[in-house]
Amino acid sequence: MDLLLQKFKLFIKGVRKSLPPFFVIVGKILGKGWFSASPDSARLQADKNLVYSLAPTKIPKQEQLRHLSKFLNPREKLILKTASLVLFLSLVYLGVRFYQQHLVLLPRAGGTYVEGVVGYPQVINPLYASNRDVDADLSRLVYSSLFRYDESGRLITDLATAWKIEDGGKSYLITLREGVKWHSGEDLSAEDIIFTFNLIKDPEFRSPLRSSLNGVALEKVDEQTIKFTLAEPYADFLSLLTFGILPQNAWEMILPEAAALSELNLKPIGSGPYKFEALIKSKGGEIKEYHLVANPEYYGVHPYIEKIIFKFFPDYIELVRALNGNEIDGASYIPDDLKKDLLAKHSLFIHNLRLPQIDAIFFNQEKNKALSDLKVRQALAYAIDRDRLLNEVLSGEVQRADGPILAIDFVSIPDNLKYNLDRAKAEQLLDEAGFKRFDVSAEIINSSERAPEANAIIAYASSTQMEASGYWRVASSAQNYQPLTIKLSVPENSRSDVAESIKRDWEAVGVKVVINKVATDTLSANMIAGHNFEAFLYGQVVGLDPDVAPFWHSSQIGGKGLNLAGYNNSAMDTLLTEARQSTDNFDLRFEKYKTFQESVATALPAIFLYSPSYTYVQAKKLRGFNGLAISEPSDRFAGISNWYLKTKKRLAW
Repeated sequence: MDLLLQKFKLFIKGVRKSLPPFFVIVGKILGKGWFSASPDSARLQADKNLVYSLAPTKIPKQEQLRHLSKFLNPREKLILKTASLVLFLSLVYLGVRFYQQHLVLLPRAGGTYVEGVVGYPQVINPLYASNRDVDADLSRLVYSSLFRYDESGRLITDLATAWKIEDGGKSYLITLREGVKWHSGEDLSAEDIIFTFNLIKDPEFRSPLRSSLNGVALEKVDEQTIKFTLAEPYADFLSLLTFGILPQNAWEMILPEAAALSELNLKPIGSGPYKFEALIKSKGGEIKEYHLVANPEYYGVHPYIEKIIFKFFPDYIELVRALNGNEIDGASYIPDDLKKDLLAKHSLFIHNLRLPQIDAIFFNQEKNKALSDLKVRQALAYAIDRDRLLNEVLSGEVQRADGPILAIDFVSIPDNLKYNLDRAKAEQLLDEAGFKRFDVSAEIINSSERAPEANAIIAYASSTQMEASGYWRVASSAQNYQPLTIKLSVPENSRSDVAESIKRDWEAVGVKVVINKVATDTLSANMIAGHNFEAFLYGQVVGLDPDVAPFWHSSQIGGKGLNLAGYNNSAMDTLLTEARQSTDNFDLRFEKYKTFQESVATALPAIFLYSPSYTYVQAKKLRGFNGLAISEPSDRFAGISNWYLKTKKRLAW
């Protein structure tokens, strides 16, 4: 306010300095006869004397100003009025511009944000939430962790405030934040962190995080310090400490066999920016809505948005419909093939976030013996029209991937190990693998020598309701011929356009393809844990660090391990272990990962396709989202404290 008063005083001072010269100029004009004067010379002289009598440092009085019009003719009066109008309008314009330039809209607390999500929450618990995006989304808002990713994809502190690495990268001293409280009001302590860590490590709790913490021990140094001890150095160890922390007093009496059924999984107690308020179920018992309210005791920046409501949908088609109908303010994710269905795009922010994920076709060589032949896998790779897939099907919004490590992050695949479209090469490789292509009608008509084979294939195909034309494995007798058929599994309502594109490419070289759409809620049990697939089109979030041991080390084969392709190479196991231990030698890490990447590209346990962007949609009424990159979908909430719906106006200087 003082600054505003000072600026007003300066304005008045400027006016006082500018007005006297104005009257001096008028006097000079009159003296030079620039204005036509009245015939009454006596009156004219009196008026001139009045003007000249004004001292240069004085402001004329009101009664003096009234005399000015007495010696002006109509034309001169018009000029004066026009000039006055221009001056007035100029001042108005300058005032408006000043207001516009200095008026700012500031965030104001309050409002409710409604986001749509495909799927339904089951276990909002850090021990298990990593298996399902819905659970991970809610856990991210409810629970705190030692470290977390910010809006730029950088690892930053959360419950931790500082760390120190000792013993050649085997020891991590973590300093804890003081004054953190649980949503229930109790203090969060080092014992809670140790308790959560021990639950993850306990095999009876069956946490998918357990494998990432193998060989790691944790102890309390003092009330504000804990110490992690590793069996071997690991360059990206801190990224493993992003799991949410559970309250010991709420969970210590719950047995492992009852953990998955505890009410705390749906009504959690955390220490994050938002806390559980309510859930709404349908008559059938499905959760339709989940309500969170801002945590007033949050230790970090208090969020502006008072309440967040999650609405759950069975598929992305229904999600898009709800977004178009203004039933929700945001959509957790929109597949590329449904972006075209978004209406009123002018009222939406469509955020394409960088996601460290690689979409690939993973082969299960045990389920389909044909896939155990490298030449067959190579033929399938050569048959894919990548340019059309990336640029037409996916609209150029993805980056090509040729190996298990993102090229933008670390190392790329040499050109000689990349598979570009070459259908002649694909057919040659299939022939070399012992498969022959039969165009049955032509074979019967034009080749008497192969007619018996064709007739046998027709008979077999008819009995099994299969298409006879295509590739068949040559056997000792026609009755033992095997069709080259691949069941391509794909998550339901996701990547369906990619799956159809792959099917078209493979069928163009004679390979039969059956697309198997897998329900979202059964992905973890059937596809990942059960490995119940022949070929699986899936996206693995590999993280921002090039370490891919959780996805390709042989120890991750089977069970809840993430080695979907069953890749087993002891030499590469050793190399992956050595690479993650090379904490202070970037060049050594680079060479080891380069060797690993080339080895996988040669063995081809999977066909690597692309790295997608994560499409997050919000209504423009929600502001403050500044996300650039995410490590996983739940990281879109990294800057939740900066989001706002309500504003207030204020002049800023």
